[in-house]
Amino acid sequence: MPLVVPVLRLFIVFLNVYETFKTLKFPSPKRRGQPSIRSLTQRKRDLKGCLAIWIVWCCYAAYERTFDRIFSFLVPFHSEMKSVLLLFLLVTRAKGAEPLYLHVIRPFIKPYSAIVDPSLEVAHDIGDFVFALLQVPMDYLRSIWLTC
Repeated sequence: MPLVVPVLRLFIVFLNVYETFKTLKFPSPKRRGQPSIRSLTQRKRDLKGCLAIWIVWCCYAAYERTFDRIFSFLVPFHSEMKSVLLLFLLVTRAKGAEPLYLHVIRPFIKPYSAIVDPSLEVAHDIGDFVFALLQVPMDYLRSIWLTC
């Protein structure tokens, strides 16, 4: 069983990347250079499904990173339950991930969105500032490297 969970995890990630790549592709134009309303609506539905899949996957990865060792020690058949959850997410794709997101993850996170959103915005601005500050010495070192 120790090999099943990593293989399922890897398969789900590659499948998520492939489906996201397919979903992000803009629908082909039909008549008069515009895609049909039906294809745009289907694309929007697929984008919501992909977003739900990625949110559920990120929450699962965060759980696995932080609490997996504790629960695997305390809960019997923990690895088997994880593999069943991964198989469920693999087989049902967006139809299984959307209810998990809507009824489990979203009610848990929604009360904190007023705090988290500005905090992430400040962290984003600080990251941009640090990146800009690091560009100056990197440009200097690059100019020295190119003149040698």
